[in-house]
Amino acid sequence: MTNDSHEVDLRRDVLLTFQIALLGVVDKHLRGVTVSWDEGRIEGVLLYDGRVGDLEEETASDIEAEIMASFPGHEVSVSALRCDAPAKLNVLGLNAWVYRRRE
Repeated sequence: MTNDSHEVDLRRDVLLTFQIALLGVVDKHLRGVTVSWDEGRIEGVLLYDGRVGDLEEETASDIEAEIMASFPGHEVSVSALRCDAPAKLNVLGLNAWVYRRRE
């Protein structure tokens, strides 16, 4: 397998795994989910419109656990941040969007 092929496979697997982990947890306050990855680390950020409370933190923790189970060789971090509309979502500069609500 070439290095380019491995990178494409990792991208596909990360994006699909996040999308599966999001099933049933997307609500009207979630503005977007962005991710970044490399050979040893996967990072996800859930961006919420409004206060980030216990439920949002628990959602991030649950998603993190699902990602860790699928990528045992990676360090995984998923966090929930507040990013109220109409602020721009592109402030983080991560690799890709898994989800963005229509605004």
